[in-house]
Amino acid sequence: MKRFQWAALLTVLVITVAVSSAVYAETEQAEKGAKGFWVEKAHIDIDPVAAGTDAVATYVFHNDTDKEVKIIKAKPS
Repeated sequence: MKRFQWAALLTVLVITVAVSSAVYAETEQAEKGAKGFWVEKAHIDIDPVAAGTDAVATYVFHNDTDKEVKIIKAKPS
């Protein structure tokens, strides 16, 4: 049982370090003014929609690079 507790603790610690490293890397990149293709809001909350009706949400994309971006395919989730 002790072995399991240590393994669980080690797993949580490793995941915490990995997540914090990823967050730090994104923060560093944003602070340096890195160029790229990004979505203004990755998640948009909308009210519940009745079955058989449509809902509309607008995503704003930004392209800070010199390259052309083509959206080939989009599908609802």
